Amino acid sequence: MDIETDLVRAPADRWLDHAPHEVDGIAIVQWPEEADRAEELTRMGIPTLMLVAPDAEPPDTSEAFTAWVRMPTDERDLQTRIVELRSAASAVRPILGDHAVLWRGTRWIALSPIESRLCAAFLSRPGRVLSRARLEQQGWADGAPNARAIDARIKVLRRRIAPFGICIHTVRGEGYLAEILPDRAA
Repeated sequence: MDIETDLVRAPADRWLDHAPHEVDGIAIVQWPEEADRAEELTRMGIPTLMLVAPDAEPPDTSEAFTAWVRMPTDERDLQTRIVELRSAASAVRPILGDHAVLWRGTRWIALSPIESRLCAAFLSRPGRVLSRARLEQQGWADGAPNARAIDARIKVLRRRIAPFGICIHTVRGEGYLAEILPDRAA
């Protein structure tokens, strides 16, 4: 067996030592230690993967975007579960994952850092008007480079994310509003 094969088949228990709380828009929860957090995430409709302790009973996963895997497991199996959850959940609502990648089902687009921050603001508050000032704060921590920067970025972002079912509307004198449409590719 070569080194690459050893890495692919490496147990994910080493991954647990540094397990993130989220991977590609999927919440990662230790079960049963974080049962309360898992319940809250499920209630909020956030896709959740529960890492079940070897001696614990697995949770009831009747929710559509909740899954579990018993630890230790192969890292490849763990990544497969994350991809399955992300694909299913993002078919219903776009997910802004790691590395500024916007997912809708199995389709994706890489966004620039500013586009990613603006998109995150819209996805966190769909159907709500976001002021220009708020969007400028999200996009540019040190302030927008000029008065029209937000307009230029929104114009480009609109075109880039429209195929993913995110429609950005101008609310004259107030700001912008994002509407999440059903996925036409599903």
